[in-house]
Amino acid sequence: MLYQALHDVAERRPHARAVTATDGTSVSYTELVELVDRTTAGLRDHGIGAGAVVACSLHNSIGYVALILAVARTGARYVPLMSNFDAADTATALRLTEPRLIVADHDRAFPEGSPPRVALDDLTCAAPAPRAPGEQHSGIFRALWTSGSTGFPKQMVWRQDRFLRERRRWLADTEITANDVFFCRHTLDVAHATDLHVFAALLSGAELVLADPYAGPDVLLRQIEEHGATAMSALPRHYEEYVRAAGDGPAPDLSRLRRPLCGGAYLSAAQMNDAAEVLGIHIRQIYGSTEFGLALGNMSDVLQADLGMFPVEGVGTRLEPLAPDRPDLGELVLSSDCTSEGYVGSDEANARTFRSDGFWTGDVAQRQPDGSLRILGRVTEILAAADGPLPAPVLDEEIAAQCPVLESVALPARPGAYGNEVLLAVHPDPARSGNEVRKSVEAVLRGHGLAGTVRLTDDIPHTPVGKPDKPLLRKRWEAEAAPGENAAHGSGTEESHA
Repeated sequence: MLYQALHDVAERRPHARAVTATDGTSVSYTELVELVDRTTAGLRDHGIGAGAVVACSLHNSIGYVALILAVARTGARYVPLMSNFDAADTATALRLTEPRLIVADHDRAFPEGSPPRVALDDLTCAAPAPRAPGEQHSGIFRALWTSGSTGFPKQMVWRQDRFLRERRRWLADTEITANDVFFCRHTLDVAHATDLHVFAALLSGAELVLADPYAGPDVLLRQIEEHGATAMSALPRHYEEYVRAAGDGPAPDLSRLRRPLCGGAYLSAAQMNDAAEVLGIHIRQIYGSTEFGLALGNMSDVLQADLGMFPVEGVGTRLEPLAPDRPDLGELVLSSDCTSEGYVGSDEANARTFRSDGFWTGDVAQRQPDGSLRILGRVTEILAAADGPLPAPVLDEEIAAQCPVLESVALPARPGAYGNEVLLAVHPDPARSGNEVRKSVEAVLRGHGLAGTVRLTDDIPHTPVGKPDKPLLRKRWEAEAAPGENAAHGSGTEESHA
């Protein structure tokens, strides 16, 4: 399915550039298909066929892209071993997925008794795997990981046929064409990279540019300009970094960037306006999940302060109200004829999320007067403010607008409980005093009738995608609150109670 789709594009655009790495290497569509075929031969030489699992521990590269497609061609499935997995997490991931082979390109320690390990370069054979008549695989081709907010991350699996149909539907909605150039700053271990960049580019015949995920925002901005990127997706925090980087030097020419997408986290009107004023780009917001695919978006050329999004063609939406008197505010429930297969070995999570009446997102949305939807945050992160339910990201937006801070992350003091106590991690503006920052943040909390702990720190952790790592933040609080645990995490961490 996916391999055939790539092959079809290569027949139409054999010499068009398919993948370019910012280190200067590149391949055409014909060369990419050949690399996939040679990688397929290597996988088969190691006994990989339909139903087998291949674990990956790799840096971004053209070879990694080819491996993903080669695994799909064999009918196997790939599972990334995330960069933030420690030794125990890696052992757990291997036990849950039971891979037949580990493909790695760096010195990662694996537990005793792990499957055979092979370097990515050594997997590529000199002779490509020949195509057999009717060679098509439509079954499961990958297992990605959730954020792990309630324990070890769950596996989320997709079938090739449903995934291909969902991607093509979204590409039509965003009006992506073969003339686009996708700039990817994310690690290929996550759906934000593969779904919104790799497959979006390759299924449309466009060019994919792979950047170093750990490069600084000034370097990435320069590369976006140099490669003439027309499309990319990033989190709100990434756009904030670009705005700050542009303010420290010459303004980049991003005039070709017609589809700067933003998904995966709450985007404020202030962040959208800053990007328009400083970078000269109009962020287009999208919404979806690894489990469901892309559900909402707004490709309008009008800069909208309310950030409303409309359903992608084929996606149904409704709200499950949080309160009887607020039918416009509730948990977003989606429906589609092409979603993932759900969580592996997690009946409780599947029962909560995949119900007969739709996919329960766990996210709070507000329906706007024009019928569009605005995503406000997680249901489990709603705070009991004096003036009504307050999503934690909305509180973070207000703090960012009114206080001298670089980043704010609010968490309910009791996970999943509707209360007025909050744990707040704040990265202060280094040019302002800690006392000034704390007083301004506490004033915002008092204004909403909220109480809790305010921590000033320059060490707010982030997931490989770039979101604030809220589970890790909560673990840090819990560790420091335990008897005998008084060590602070991060440089200059200070705490107060509001």
